[in-house]
Amino acid sequence: MKTTLILATFLSTLGQLHAADDAIHWLIQYDGKSLPSAPWTAIGNPNAKLKADGLRLIDGDKEFAHYRASWKAGADDEIIVEATVKTGAITGSQPKKPATSLWPWRDGAPAMVQVSDGRHQDGLVLFPAQATSFTDRFIPMDTSSKSHTYRLIIHGTDMQMWVDGVKKVNGQGAFWKPADSPEPFIQFGSSAKTATGDALWSSVKLGVRKATAASAKDRIKLAVSEPLLIPREDVKQTRPYLYDMDQGLLLMSVAQGPDALYEPYGLLKSTDAGKTWSPIPGLDQSDTTPLPMLRRPDGSILGVSRWTWSQPDGTLTAKTVHLDAAATHFRLSDSRIVLPKQFMPEKPGGDVVVCERHIWNDTDGGMTMVVWSRKLTNRIGGGNITERMSHLMRSTDEGKTWTYFSTIGPGGEPAVCRLSDTEQTAVIRGDRDSQMKQMFSHDAGQTWSQPIRLEVGKVLPDLVLMSNGILACSYGRPASCLMFSLDGGKTWPSHHVISDKVGFNYTSIREISPGRLLYIHDAPKLNAVTVDVQRVK
Repeated sequence: MKTTLILATFLSTLGQLHAADDAIHWLIQYDGKSLPSAPWTAIGNPNAKLKADGLRLIDGDKEFAHYRASWKAGADDEIIVEATVKTGAITGSQPKKPATSLWPWRDGAPAMVQVSDGRHQDGLVLFPAQATSFTDRFIPMDTSSKSHTYRLIIHGTDMQMWVDGVKKVNGQGAFWKPADSPEPFIQFGSSAKTATGDALWSSVKLGVRKATAASAKDRIKLAVSEPLLIPREDVKQTRPYLYDMDQGLLLMSVAQGPDALYEPYGLLKSTDAGKTWSPIPGLDQSDTTPLPMLRRPDGSILGVSRWTWSQPDGTLTAKTVHLDAAATHFRLSDSRIVLPKQFMPEKPGGDVVVCERHIWNDTDGGMTMVVWSRKLTNRIGGGNITERMSHLMRSTDEGKTWTYFSTIGPGGEPAVCRLSDTEQTAVIRGDRDSQMKQMFSHDAGQTWSQPIRLEVGKVLPDLVLMSNGILACSYGRPASCLMFSLDGGKTWPSHHVISDKVGFNYTSIREISPGRLLYIHDAPKLNAVTVDVQRVK
């Protein structure tokens, strides 16, 4: 009976899919059996060779080429784009950098299908180990061992991404970028300025149909201010970590080095809601500058250095910074970090434990801090791999000692948010596969769920539970983005690109007044915007 029910459900779903496909009016089609002709036009000088199973397009490092066709868009049509393709050799935009190091909307894409409806444009970008949108949606997969059929379903500013008949990306807000021109188009091949692409195209087509389902309305409305530069003449400031100390005081740790272990950081403060910032003397351009910052119940401020140091006896130390209530005076003291042996550094220069941005007061008078460990480990079958793990640490002696509490999960740069006395959620940076991961705890951080892969990425997520109950998550790279959840992080139905400028694209957020976020990012230079967040009924 159960098997029969499953089969009936499958056949019913399959029937619905075929019915939906029958409703598609295909406007543009290419079958890979001959060189593209009208309505396709060659852009550049395509190195195109017909093969038994499609058209092979190869571009060099001095030119790129693709085929482009115009089409007529209807105001309410749902757009379907489908391509069957296999990738070959693909390079990055910079020497000795991986292919995934490029920003497709700025650098172009070495193997892509791009579509515009005259209002917005985006599409599919293929790398050997992942398929992506032009901005921040990622599908880890092998694109080169065989051909796959990719489908984009575009409705308004949403863009679902399917692979071989399976939906991989919901794509709310993924079709966001303003169009370069009012003429709708589809193009395939390479648009990369320096990266090189090689792909075998078996078919490419674009069609329209009446929407198969009503597009879900975004229940979050944003008002984003103009960016305000946070200037500094004597040092380059990147990778911000923002803290609201209440009492009208904001603190921010910023990197001031070349993105290397033990690089210097600076601690800045603002008393005018982030309009102006000044470095705190003695806590500027130093590797002992605190990163996580916390106002203690007695009104003082406690911070812990980002970096930790291995000692000759095998112990691990950090620096604790004690500031007065106004963050004008401070004193330093040593602190001891105690982790299980498998996470403790062993190899100088590579292994490290990093104190991350989230830290909070506990009801027993102690503190909990988020850290992550980076350790070189032996790979099964030979070779080494850097294993990153995120953890919670506790102190009950004003930061003199930090002891292990739990392991959140794999990956570095974790953000942790307490949703209630027992509920917590964490979002962790995406590593080689680009996707960020999310975990949940239902026992105040003692144990954590298995990682859930998000469809977005990639670096330094930050989490804030706003006073209106909305959970906000900032993240960066390739763009600087915000997403929102109305159910404590179970779903993220609201996605927004704050800036597509390119830098480190590290971000930080804090709620500085009810419903207003201060959003700081470093692309191309350190700057801030305010984001008013409103729940739409």
